Amino acid sequence: MAVKKSWKLNEIVVLVVLSVAIGVLFWGWTFVSALAAPLSSLGLSYLLAGMWFTGGTLVPFLIRKPGAALFGELIAAVLEGFITQWGLTAAIWGLVQGLGCELVFAATGYRRWDLRVMIAAGMAAGILSYGLDFFYSQYWTLQPWVWPVQIASILAGGAFWAGFGAYRAGRAIIRTGVAANLLSGDDSPLA
Repeated sequence: MAVKKSWKLNEIVVLVVLSVAIGVLFWGWTFVSALAAPLSSLGLSYLLAGMWFTGGTLVPFLIRKPGAALFGELIAAVLEGFITQWGLTAAIWGLVQGLGCELVFAATGYRRWDLRVMIAAGMAAGILSYGLDFFYSQYWTLQPWVWPVQIASILAGGAFWAGFGAYRAGRAIIRTGVAANLLSGDDSPLA
């Protein structure tokens, strides 16, 4: 069955409300991430970065429409930029991270929402985000041994937080029944 590409008003409202809530979560996560700053010299601080990709995985897990990953991540990042020190740069990262997630969901034809796909989306967001970080933060000036540690860390963080974590959170939300009007009869409620 073809994926319905048109958006209903309730889907747009959920997208915005959930993205705003995730943006506030991103703000809170900046404090948690600051605690991991000592791990940066080892390249391990990226283990926590995957939380910043959840707008691109949790929102489309519930809405399941083309564009939900990109817009979910971008809206959350824009809000985060307003309430943190990141400013406009948060929107740039949100766009890149959302694009990474969107590409994975598009590759499945927006038909697969299982744990493997969610993990792949979290990891894709991590890879694209790291590419942006590499140039923005001038990682080429670091010792080359740090790069694979950073890459492994961001992949693990993306897989855990944006993949596994968002999958579990999405399933929990679906079980409450509040997302029943978002999922069509063709969508397995606990995909």
